[in-house]
Amino acid sequence: MPVATFAIPCRDAGPHLRPLLQSLLAQTVQDFALLLVDDASRDGSVDLARAVAGDRVVVHRNAAPLGIGGNWNRCVELVATPFFCLAHQDDVYEPRYLERMLAALAARPDAGIAHCRATSVDEAGRPLASPAERFKEHFWRRAPGADRAAHYARLWRGNFVCCPSVCYRTDAVREVGGFRTDLRFALDWEYWFRLLRHGHGIADVDETLLHYRRHDATASRAATADQSRFAEELRVLAAAGPSGVAAGLLPPEPGPSPALRNNLLQAAFADLQAGDRDGVAAKLGFVRERAPELWRDGLVRGFRALWRLGPPGRWLLAAGRAAAVRFGVGAA
Repeated sequence: MPVATFAIPCRDAGPHLRPLLQSLLAQTVQDFALLLVDDASRDGSVDLARAVAGDRVVVHRNAAPLGIGGNWNRCVELVATPFFCLAHQDDVYEPRYLERMLAALAARPDAGIAHCRATSVDEAGRPLASPAERFKEHFWRRAPGADRAAHYARLWRGNFVCCPSVCYRTDAVREVGGFRTDLRFALDWEYWFRLLRHGHGIADVDETLLHYRRHDATASRAATADQSRFAEELRVLAAAGPSGVAAGLLPPEPGPSPALRNNLLQAAFADLQAGDRDGVAAKLGFVRERAPELWRDGLVRGFRALWRLGPPGRWLLAAGRAAAVRFGVGAA
């Protein structure tokens, strides 16, 4: 039996499926199974997978769409190896990805997952200058090792774990249970919290072994546009706080998480740069109505005061965001 599985949850992957498969077939460790779980695609994804990977890929087709969480869970159900990776359909892995993940999990028997650094690329595979990834650099500066409480505290400040970079220990996942199907964007973040509460650790691999693709069709972009992303983050944090305290992984009064504030302000600033003032107003309205404790936050108040000032306000906000990214406000 192979030691690991690359399970690809697929739904209308389009041309990006080819570079993903090519990167998996080029792994330095070839002792893996390749599984594509197609969630009722209509664009020929299955035919493309077979054309690229031939007999190496095993295809399972869902009779009806299961959605993101449901298809991830179907992938997990079909895994028969000690380790697996949910390889997202439009990303690219470095050749040593599996080698390094397996080594990290071998060195950390307590760890339920291992993950690595990641960079973003555009539709053509060109590197993108991503403020989000520069901001996440601050999460990597103090590696907690096997300290689950330190990992939980880092996650409380933001989801620094890039989901497609994760390699899972199958036995740990069987114990923790499946992904929540009522979440579309924050289901991975919720899972990392739950994994730690079940007593499993997280192994950090301080190497860039994944390149994830940013484009208009990604689920995360849609979830940001309709604000469901932020509603989900609120729900995840509302459960992760008291549950973390009860498990002894957070202090009795952890204070508010800066994660939602950071994500909302980043999205509102992107709207402002694009000239979408209605988008800015909608995100600030979300804060006022759904997260009133953040309405009085100093950074939110500063954004509220500056965004209506035209070019001078945008310049000051850009300078503030650059400082926040450089110094890791809310990250470390």
